[in-house]
Amino acid sequence: MPELRAAAPYKYQGLPLTPNVIAELAREVLKTPMFRRSELINAVEQHHAENGGAAALSLTSATKKALRNLVDGGLLEPTGAYGYWRWVTPPDQTVREDRSSLVDDETDELDLTDSIVEGAGAGSVYVYYFPGYRLLADLRRDDRWPIKVGMTSVGDAKIRISDQQGTAMPEQPLVAYVRRSDTPLKLERLVHAVLFYRGRQLDDAPGSEWFSSNPEEIKSIIDWAHACEGT
Repeated sequence: MPELRAAAPYKYQGLPLTPNVIAELAREVLKTPMFRRSELINAVEQHHAENGGAAALSLTSATKKALRNLVDGGLLEPTGAYGYWRWVTPPDQTVREDRSSLVDDETDELDLTDSIVEGAGAGSVYVYYFPGYRLLADLRRDDRWPIKVGMTSVGDAKIRISDQQGTAMPEQPLVAYVRRSDTPLKLERLVHAVLFYRGRQLDDAPGSEWFSSNPEEIKSIIDWAHACEGT
């Protein structure tokens, strides 16, 4: 009769969940190509507790750092939809990714509820971005991320996603900044020119209105432009 070998003891038994432990366990407990951070927390916490591991002092903070380590290591990437992550190489290639809940093909007008709106005029220059890009920048401790600087001549209530029509978007864009103006095209061209001069243009983005920047930089350029008008 063959001798039965005892199962190897859990190597993190009695130890707390640190970012490195979470990052190592992530691919073992989450086989789906895509997941939410809450799913990772629940799966890792359950697996660790069932095998005799100690609790983390701050599981959410430790998980955020683990996700950042996985991104930096090239194992993980944001999907573009807030809170969803995707393995660069899924642990289980047989599992199909379901992104239907993340795509909105009918969105063609942007929500301005939480936007900073300044100035006066018939049209406006606006800044919007996908929250997933901002999240990735935060994880990388970068103060810039892909944003779109566009304009409309019919008022900020009708800001439309002109270069996204007919394509599936990963998540609803966030309009961060709107500057009303009677000469929005002129103002937009000035902002684009300054960003281009600073080397911020994203050549591989759809259209010519995407830059690596942030809303504060755009606001500062516009404020400078208006200040120059009075000199």
